[in-house]
Amino acid sequence: MKLHWLIALTLLVISPSVLSARWITDKVVFVNEDAGNIEFSHYRHLEILGNNCPSCHNEIFHIVTNKNPDFTMSDMEKGKSCGACHDGKKAFTVSDNCDTCHQM
Repeated sequence: MKLHWLIALTLLVISPSVLSARWITDKVVFVNEDAGNIEFSHYRHLEILGNNCPSCHNEIFHIVTNKNPDFTMSDMEKGKSCGACHDGKKAFTVSDNCDTCHQM
């Protein structure tokens, strides 16, 4: 009987780490031939948002990446795509330093 409790306790302890979205690919690269590719880090954003995946998926970005439309910088400055949070209030604005996102 003690073994059952030990197994249950072990499962309770490791469950949060298994369920904390660490199975996802961290780095996503958005190819942009004109302005340089954008490297997005899931882990960095999850740290800031507290593993709150629904804050972006599926409202702003569809979890199936090929269902996401292409956005321009003008779209982002109007609050679409990354601009939904990167507005100068929640996070740095998309119209500030281009090198923050675009790796030339």
